Amino acid sequence: MKKAIVIFSVATMILAGTCFAGDLPKTQVSQILENKMSLGLSQSQVKKLEVVERTVQQKMLEARAQADIRMAEIEKFTSDWNNMNGVAVLGLVKEYFKFMTDIKTAEVEAIIRAREVLDSNQLLKYQQLVSIQSLMVKMERELAAR
Repeated sequence: MKKAIVIFSVATMILAGTCFAGDLPKTQVSQILENKMSLGLSQSQVKKLEVVERTVQQKMLEARAQADIRMAEIEKFTSDWNNMNGVAVLGLVKEYFKFMTDIKTAEVEAIIRAREVLDSNQLLKYQQLVSIQSLMVKMERELAAR
């Protein structure tokens, strides 16, 4: 039994690494690290935030890999309505959304941990930077739509 779990875990890690390499979701922690000079982060803060970022990325990748597995199973089960096992599909849908929730939960946990690393001035500066960046993105979208 333990051998099967280890094989499954290794397969999941390989799947996560190959399917999502280069497709890592951008987190707020990565944005903080991108603005480390503007925020005046110390080397110690940067190291702590890098650990938080690596941890959240790993959790998100693992949850996303599991969600994708469930989605593939859902698509397989629902492709033949005559022989569809409704109970199995409902269970897979619940599992899928649990893993999608795990992705958001990991991101929120990382934000909480990152807030503990930054001081109040850095938090304020980051909030201002994010506000300015979101305003610029909004303006760019409006211009592109014209």
